[in-house]
Amino acid sequence: MNTVLKFGHKKNVFLWECYLRLLYLLAYLWRLFLFRTTFIAITGSVGKTTTKECLAAILSAHFPTAMTPYNQNDAYGVPRTILRIRPWHRFAVVEIGTSQPGRVGKLARLVRPHIAIVLAVARTHINFFKTLEETAREKAQILKPLSSDGLAILNADDPRVLRMAGNCNCKVKTFGLSKEYNLWADEVSSKWPERLTLRVHTGPRAEWIKTNLVGEHWVNSILAALLAAISCGISLKDAAAALEKVKPVMGRMQPVITPSGAVILRDEENGSSDTLMPALKVLKEANAKRRVLVMSDISDSRDKPRDRLRKLGRTASQIADLAVFIGEYGHHAAKAAITSGMKPEHAHHFKDLYRAVLYLQSELRSGDLVLLKGRITDHLSRLFLAQFGPIGCWKTKCGKTFLCDICKELKPEFDLSGIGSRLLIQ
Repeated sequence: MNTVLKFGHKKNVFLWECYLRLLYLLAYLWRLFLFRTTFIAITGSVGKTTTKECLAAILSAHFPTAMTPYNQNDAYGVPRTILRIRPWHRFAVVEIGTSQPGRVGKLARLVRPHIAIVLAVARTHINFFKTLEETAREKAQILKPLSSDGLAILNADDPRVLRMAGNCNCKVKTFGLSKEYNLWADEVSSKWPERLTLRVHTGPRAEWIKTNLVGEHWVNSILAALLAAISCGISLKDAAAALEKVKPVMGRMQPVITPSGAVILRDEENGSSDTLMPALKVLKEANAKRRVLVMSDISDSRDKPRDRLRKLGRTASQIADLAVFIGEYGHHAAKAAITSGMKPEHAHHFKDLYRAVLYLQSELRSGDLVLLKGRITDHLSRLFLAQFGPIGCWKTKCGKTFLCDICKELKPEFDLSGIGSRLLIQ
């Protein structure tokens, strides 16, 4: 029996690898026909999808533009994105992610970008790269296919990204918070319920940028998108106008008002430790009647589960009025929060997600601001979606790595499209 299973698994892996190779070959050949399309590739440990959405929104306001659907930036998604691009698209904005050494380089050679953007080097890849230097070398591979008339757009506030300029054989432009850069920002502000605003400078020109994004940590995504758009011939003023219409990406600090009147900041798509502190900062500084933290766990941490949950509990006691921890080790966080000064009735642990849903359905009320944070594999999206009505999936384990909103197993007893109308935008 085990031998049959192992054989079947090997056969499936072989077929999948053959499919990927065929997909790559088709995308490579199709890319040859797209010689009139300007390709812009984006990589970085955090912020890729939001940058892609912002840049594509600016470009599409003026030109036919294609982009990566959702966040399909892997070995399967990138070639499929290329195959969706048509010769009449003036621009194509493509995300490139990584899950193993060499992946960025291989996908970058397939895309052959005219413009490449590197956002940041962070700890989101510690399962694949032992050090940040290794991660930086991987991200830098996106710059290799650039020709002499290509353009590298780099986050100069990240020293590891800025050092990549030394190995570029093309033009380099930088962005960040210093006047020395090609595009820079000051007067950055984002305190809930206000959204991210900033003043952006390029040369003698300056423009106030108003967005619907929540949190100051999106500054890099905004600046990268603006600098790329300006480099493509769009004025800063026109780019700023287009950005005002961009909505937060699903599951990435996305504010939605629930039937109870509570606002949930959905940030359950990326559980990286590098996305945690910015999200907690938003909750801490928020102007709300009650600040609620609902959390499972974080990824990309070398700490033992009980140790990192204890840290989370201690942090929660300082920033939240109510904390709900979900999962096998959540009791460590709840206990640490109480030990650090949070009242016992304000710190809760639920090993079962469904019980947490029942509690929040009875507890949440108008004036609450809830930060929903966790790993994508914990599928906390169900907790959010269940606030709108019954859903059909309460699996305790699921290997899927995408939001439950787009999963066929969710089977909601309500219209999912109606949730979109409850998105809070300015």
